This record gives sequence, C-alpha cells and structure tokens, in this order.
Amino acid sequence: MLSMFKKAFWVPYDESATYPTVAKAHQSISKYCEENGYSYSFNSDDDVVINDKLYEIYRGYENGSRGNYGIKCREK
Repeated sequence: MLSMFKKAFWVPYDESATYPTVAKAHQSISKYCEENGYSYSFNSDDDVVINDKLYEIYRGYENGSRGNYGIKCREK
C-alpha cells in the first residue's frame, strides 16, 4: 500500500512515437537533470540516483497519451 505514495515524474521525451532505448532514456534524464541543476548518476540500465535518491527508470507507454512512449522515474 505504501508504494502508492512513492514519488514519480515523467521526463521530457521528444521522440514519443518511438520506444526509448536505454541510451535515449539516459540522454533524456541527463538533459533534464542538467537543465534543473540536479546531481545524477546511473547505477544500471534501469536505475538512476538523482539528488541522492534512487529512482527506477520506466520506459514504455505513457498513460492517457493514446499510445505515445515516455520515460518515467519512480522512487524506489
């Protein structure tokens, strides 16, 4: 039940018609963090640490977007 209250946010992804590869996801997250002044490091293909918090990287359909792909970071 507590997992419902974990923080999550969508990262801007311009190529929403194509599935984001690991490299594209990392590139988009890097750009987002640099633009907002956040520190970040990638632990693996599906994990990123942003401002000392661990996030899981989701690459897939964005809910309510009629089939567009997106990148979401969800706190672990």
